[in-house]
Amino acid sequence: MPHRRSPGRVLVVTLLVVTTGYLAWRVAVLAGLEAHFGSGFDEQRFNRLQQEYDRRQDAFARADARMRKLIAEHPRAERIDWSRYRTCVREPGRPSDTCTTTPPRDQKVYDALWGVSVILYQPKDEGRTFYRFYHEDPPRYTIMRAPEDTAEEAEEYADAHGFRSTRLLGPGWTILGPIDDIGREEKQFP
Repeated sequence: MPHRRSPGRVLVVTLLVVTTGYLAWRVAVLAGLEAHFGSGFDEQRFNRLQQEYDRRQDAFARADARMRKLIAEHPRAERIDWSRYRTCVREPGRPSDTCTTTPPRDQKVYDALWGVSVILYQPKDEGRTFYRFYHEDPPRYTIMRAPEDTAEEAEEYADAHGFRSTRLLGPGWTILGPIDDIGREEKQFP
């Protein structure tokens, strides 16, 4: 006499197989993401950014000097961002940023930086300037200029603002690993 399969038993076995397969897939995806975006990937990206920074320290110093002049020209600005083609200032009480074409002299300074997408200043970050790398594959890395920070203060700042990792480049210069939480990144860099 043939053995009849109960529909309930078939359903339970099917659910177990599907659930196990789904969980295995999730583990594989998460492991792959950690391998790609995890600390090992940070180390590779940090090495590359440090190498490029070391080659272009003078360019970063010139860009920092120019950004300090922009900050001095707009002491009440809530945000200043400088890209190759535009320099934008967000003043208090204005509905939008005021943008101007970046002058050719500043474009030359900016072009010497290699890979920087935007240089950003926000007074809420207490004198820090950020060199953001958007055009690289995600996640986004940043070089922070904080002339008054010690290595410990830069590390504390990074931890407090959700950056995954840091590497000191020299006095006042630090690479910040990405902010893993997109909402927190948008809050940090609105």
